[in-house]
Amino acid sequence: MITEGTQAPDFTVPAAIDGDIRELTFSEYAEGRITVLAFYPADFSPACTEELCSLRDIDLFNLQRDVAILGVSTDSAFSHREFARQNGLEFPLGSDDDGRVAERYGVLGEDVHGHSRLAKRSVFVVDDRGVIRYAWTTDEPTQLPDVEAVRAAVDSIQDDRGAIERYRAAHEHLEYGRSENESALDAYDDGEWQVAAEAFGEAEYYFQEAETGFDTARRFAESDNIAQASDRAKQKASHYRQAARWYAAAARRQADGKRVAAEDTAEDAEAALDRARGMEPIPDLYSF
Repeated sequence: MITEGTQAPDFTVPAAIDGDIRELTFSEYAEGRITVLAFYPADFSPACTEELCSLRDIDLFNLQRDVAILGVSTDSAFSHREFARQNGLEFPLGSDDDGRVAERYGVLGEDVHGHSRLAKRSVFVVDDRGVIRYAWTTDEPTQLPDVEAVRAAVDSIQDDRGAIERYRAAHEHLEYGRSENESALDAYDDGEWQVAAEAFGEAEYYFQEAETGFDTARRFAESDNIAQASDRAKQKASHYRQAARWYAAAARRQADGKRVAAEDTAEDAEAALDRARGMEPIPDLYSF
């Protein structure tokens, strides 16, 4: 079976869709959505009916609108159309008539109740980037998937979405802060103490917002890569914030004629700035 963390293989099959039979390409159907991909051995068997009706109930009552379901078996699209009509299934059923799709996903059974090349009962939850985040299969045709596990997998992806949105907003604040900080450094080098102090104050505000945003993203994150990136980004924003605060204080002291104290404070600020710049780059807005 294809494993979690793998890009979901694409495929095109004839499918029963809303009472019609049309060609369906998985990547197009799933684009921008979380997708529950359910393989099952055959239409009209009691276990298959129970499995797909359970997924239908999740689809209608428990998942967000941007979660799609696609059933796949080796039955014909005409069989799927009647099966969907009799059971009130409102999601597409794809016809993997030669078993190639099930084979690509590693769930093709060679002997299921005496039938060859039937799909094993299997469920994959694919995120909106096409990555498999949950994978389950069984060799026992009567065993049904754990619907709660499917729901939990979907919920974890949706939590990650919330984390990513917060991460992206925090990243924008970090970039605003860095831009303001560079302008403040130029003013500081030119001896424009009041201008520099105000600009460093603006930079500190953005860095504080970034730090808070990254911390929130970390608390929402389900995936390790998002959590780790958020932790690193929060630390980087913290160093920048400290540098901006100390540079602002140094500029004010220069304006007050306290040159020695200003230079000592500027040294602390420079050290914090070096720590921020010396950290490894953090993922940008489009890395997740």
